[in-house]
Amino acid sequence: MGTARLRWRPFAASSPASSASSSPSSSFTTTVDPPAEFLCPISGTLMADPVIVPPGQTIERACIQACAALAFYPPAVAGLPSSPLVLIPNVALRSAILNWCERLGLPHPSPLSLDTAGDIVRRLMPPRQEQRSQVNYEPAPQPQPSSVRTRNRYSVDYSARDDFVQEPKPLEEEIMAVLGADGASPAEQKATMASLRQATRESKEMRTQLCTPRLLAALRPMLLSADAGIQVNAAAVMVNLSLEAENKVRIVRSGAVSPLVDVLRVGHPEARDHAAGAIYSLAVEDENRAAIGVLGAIPPLLELFSSGGAGHRARREAGMALYHVSLAGMNRSKIARTPGVVRTLLATAEARDRGNEADADAAALRKLAVMILANLAGCPEGRAALMDGGTVAAIVGIMRSGSAAPGSAEEEYCISALYGMSRGSLRFRGLARAAGVEAALMPVAESDGGVGRDMARRTLRAMRGEDDEVALTASGILGREWDDASVVSEGMVSLRRPPHHRSNYAGPSGSNTTQF
Repeated sequence: MGTARLRWRPFAASSPASSASSSPSSSFTTTVDPPAEFLCPISGTLMADPVIVPPGQTIERACIQACAALAFYPPAVAGLPSSPLVLIPNVALRSAILNWCERLGLPHPSPLSLDTAGDIVRRLMPPRQEQRSQVNYEPAPQPQPSSVRTRNRYSVDYSARDDFVQEPKPLEEEIMAVLGADGASPAEQKATMASLRQATRESKEMRTQLCTPRLLAALRPMLLSADAGIQVNAAAVMVNLSLEAENKVRIVRSGAVSPLVDVLRVGHPEARDHAAGAIYSLAVEDENRAAIGVLGAIPPLLELFSSGGAGHRARREAGMALYHVSLAGMNRSKIARTPGVVRTLLATAEARDRGNEADADAAALRKLAVMILANLAGCPEGRAALMDGGTVAAIVGIMRSGSAAPGSAEEEYCISALYGMSRGSLRFRGLARAAGVEAALMPVAESDGGVGRDMARRTLRAMRGEDDEVALTASGILGREWDDASVVSEGMVSLRRPPHHRSNYAGPSGSNTTQF
């Protein structure tokens, strides 16, 4: 998908001297690529008043109102109900957009007028339908040659976007002939979904060609089908399509996350496993993480991750999805506020080996739980929740039990969690002394080197109340800072990051073959 480029110029200074010095040569143009979830799928512009509409898409309020008035929905938002729309303000996304603008020194976006939104929607309508429209909008202005619309001192160029117009492919037409038909029987839908699942297993080219707005819109109701076969195949198709990097943002923008979350909550067990795999695959793309958290994926992912009745693969993929979602700062506080989250993660992190072949699976889940705990330590709410839940003593117990072997990645994640909790917290000192943190960290602090040693030393300094104003930063140890100036575990992950490659569904059961 093409990127939107935002260009803006600074205001001229008000003083005479600065005005005199202003000239065309002193102005500048800056190019920024905003996160895809910040852009309205209809106008392609930065959203000022984002609202959530069934089945979960976020759209600029004026644009969706114009679509309803014109009785036309472009392919990017096809499949919305014809009944009166329920518009839910997406407060979290709006806050994220405003924070992004302030960070970059951009002006806040202004809401579109209904007339402007109507013009935009009209330009997306087929010529005949546009002529039949009776809505009293002013005639749409001719688009500029550069396909650039200017507003609020910056412009958005979406001429490179491919969301709206794609040449139909023969297989897509065959599939849409069934999925788009009102009278299609469950048997026909089931056969079509099985064929689509097979087609998306075959090649990268097929997965890219079939990931179109109208096919994604047709898949959403299939995910919510009461027929287990249709639902399972639809969820598997979503995983297959999400394997390609160029499809990931497009799938989230199509509104597919909300039905995937519904499958996680109440879907068929096999469909639920595929839904976890799809959300994990989508969350690997950092532009998707905020949207996945906003759309309610965190509680059902946590429930699946902690479920003793779920298979290892489903639990692992739910854990990987939670880990990647927790890399987004706005999601950490959401996870921290989820009831029972610390207790659930600690129960998995402290699970003991049973002396059988399942020990390797249990070890992978333990590592995931500690990775998520380390990320939660990256925000104030997370630190408070971790200390309230007894995480300090639990981490020390894991290190002493041998579950986190000396020098292992698991040990470094344990130390990262302790280091995160120590940042600016007097409360941590008392908890750390009571839990014996110093005895657990001294061998690491006295070792030859590495990330673990430096974090261990800084944690010990914090316990002793010694000044340590220099945080671990990109120029230091880990690679980036948390939002509140403490180290995020993502930097450590870059040293030992698990592979992001996800192979196709291959087995007869269609199980995900992702390797952790």
